[in-house]
Amino acid sequence: MLRIPASNPVNIPYSSSVTNYFELFLIPGKQYYYPMNNAHFKLDTFINDPSEAFHVARTTISSHDDLQLHNHGFAEVFWIKEGRGMHIINGHELPISKGHLCMIRPSDEHTFRLDKNHESLVVTNIAFGQESLDYFKERYFTDSDAYFWTNDNLPFLIQIDSDQLNELSAITDRLISQPRDFLHLDYIMIHVFRLLNTLQVGQLHIPHWLAYALDNYNTPEKFKDGIQGFVALTERSVDHVNRVLQQHLKQTLTETVIKARLQYACRQLIMTNSSIKTICFDCGFESISYFYRLFNKHIGQTPVQYRKKNHKVF
Repeated sequence: MLRIPASNPVNIPYSSSVTNYFELFLIPGKQYYYPMNNAHFKLDTFINDPSEAFHVARTTISSHDDLQLHNHGFAEVFWIKEGRGMHIINGHELPISKGHLCMIRPSDEHTFRLDKNHESLVVTNIAFGQESLDYFKERYFTDSDAYFWTNDNLPFLIQIDSDQLNELSAITDRLISQPRDFLHLDYIMIHVFRLLNTLQVGQLHIPHWLAYALDNYNTPEKFKDGIQGFVALTERSVDHVNRVLQQHLKQTLTETVIKARLQYACRQLIMTNSSIKTICFDCGFESISYFYRLFNKHIGQTPVQYRKKNHKVF
């Protein structure tokens, strides 16, 4: 998301601070005030020179900012470096948090919203024109309907892990001292596409609500509710969730829940000294013997054997 500058924007000079590596626009008086009607942003509003091929910025959004719902005649990729909030996109409100990466198409209409409990959202974004978008499509994604070219109502969204997030942020930081030409746009976007292509192909096309459930079904509080704990995160029916899981991940709802519970058990066996009985109950299993049978079936060894082999000592 881009913040449109006022008629007299203040460009913060570059410094050794990572935040100040990027152009931030401040509006004198009340910051970031916009009228309630939707806006259409143009790329040349944000670039300093006609020869520039893209705009890059890192912005911290707070719950006090008044952000305008808008669309724009250019493509934008953004990712969340810190914080969490809501992404208002094409009539939907989606939870968004650290590690989420989203590709906004020229036709999309969006903004962000934070409540008072979420103090800030650190967003890094890269914006570029339709010409470059067409170039990437023709050169790399001729037969693809992923990324910027999905036909879904909602744009492409995926969760990247901390290592991938740090790698992407470090590369973007280095861009700031380089010309904002097509060469450096290709450099960062090819890296983004390459990073995404290393992820499981099946996870690239899953609906946003399912990705959210998969990311957040990972605590004893959720596990104790079993299948209903997972379904509650999706806000869909059991039958619909089961159908979509089989379509995209080739696994049933029951298999998905068991997999998440056992992954949690493995992490606890490796990283903690919690008893196996405690881990069993934290995973939502009421029978230790059933937990042992299930663990051995899916992991290939008992919990005791797994801990003995993998337990980390600090």
